[in-house]
Amino acid sequence: MSVDSRYCHDNWAKSMGGVTYPLLADFNPKGEVAKAYGLYLENAGITDRATVIVDKDGIVRHVSSVGPAGKREIADLAGECEKIDAEYGGGLGDLPDLG
Repeated sequence: MSVDSRYCHDNWAKSMGGVTYPLLADFNPKGEVAKAYGLYLENAGITDRATVIVDKDGIVRHVSSVGPAGKREIADLAGECEKIDAEYGGGLGDLPDLG
């Protein structure tokens, strides 16, 4: 999710060789979804670079921020997903080892 338009998302997805998961354009009204999660940076007009993990019942189980210029650690996030799956039973199935 970002405050970029769906056209920006389409171009980004194409530049990545195709993205198969849905992208949310939090464009109009700008940042409305990010505001609901406390992740909209009003002064900059952008969303924070954050990860929100929502379980199968729509309950937010994890939120972490690395700041606008930060880098996410995929292995850590995969571990967090596995922990949530074990605790709340989301049925992730067989996932590749990202570690």
